[in-house]
Amino acid sequence: MQTLAPGACKRLASQTVRGFTLFELLVVIVVLSVAAGLIVVRGTPGDGTYLQADAQKLSQLLRIAQQESILKSKDIRFVADSQGYAFQEFTGSRWVPVSTEPMLRPRAWDNGPFKVSLVYEGAANQYLTLQSTPGLARQAVVLERNQTQVVLQSQASGLFVVSKPQQRPQAGGMS
Repeated sequence: MQTLAPGACKRLASQTVRGFTLFELLVVIVVLSVAAGLIVVRGTPGDGTYLQADAQKLSQLLRIAQQESILKSKDIRFVADSQGYAFQEFTGSRWVPVSTEPMLRPRAWDNGPFKVSLVYEGAANQYLTLQSTPGLARQAVVLERNQTQVVLQSQASGLFVVSKPQQRPQAGGMS
């Protein structure tokens, strides 16, 4: 009983089985490793990317706080430190976290910690006030990490516009 077609054995015997050499495999592995390394280096976000992501989110929250201030006809203030931030309203005789709008709950920075500076009319301040009449005060939030900074600057409309990440000059440089 035949299990193979006639002549099949001759073809198998005459063909040489050839694979990859160890050197060829090593070259392919090295090329793939270099390519993967380049992708990881180019795809890794830097400080500017982290700062800008948190600044964009904060810009939206400041807009919500501004609208809440207008709707309630009361001032809401924004306080921040290196670990996070909060929105507060004046109730009774003290400032308390905003409780009527869940989006304005106290939060930690998503990509922090950052150095945070709050600027009111060109001077450093401990908080920013989001007034029920937008655009009256020039305010800014400066987020900084490793000499890279992003600035959220208030506009006449009450919106906070986010700048592109910039490298801050190092102190003590040569003149």
